[in-house]
Amino acid sequence: MSKNLLIGALLGGTATYVAWKLLSEEQREKIKANLSECTTEVVDNATDYALNALDIVDEKLAEREAQTDEQLDNLSARFNKATDKVKDKAGKMVDRFTNDDFDKQTENIRQQLAKNKKDEDIIIDATNSAAENDNSEKED
Repeated sequence: MSKNLLIGALLGGTATYVAWKLLSEEQREKIKANLSECTTEVVDNATDYALNALDIVDEKLAEREAQTDEQLDNLSARFNKATDKVKDKAGKMVDRFTNDDFDKQTENIRQQLAKNKKDEDIIIDATNSAAENDNSEKED
């Protein structure tokens, strides 16, 4: 097979050379111009194809970038919303600890426990229970 291919290439090349030599100068110039024109067209088409391919790639990258930007914006908005909620809750807790009157509330609880005192082991006030414990140990 390779011998036949080699022989065909040699015979074809020889026939082309002989045909080229038999052509007039004007015919040779026409063939050269035609070949040059075809080559230019092929290069132009290849360039157009490459530019179109680059435009498509750029468009797809821009779409992907827009999607990524949108996703980042959504994520950022959700993060900011969560941060605002945490700040709001923290502010409420700080307000509660700084503005509520725990002494009044503690006194109310002590009074209610004193009224309902059934078990002597319940410590209502740490200062009172320490004094009572000292007195009870002295009595024992």
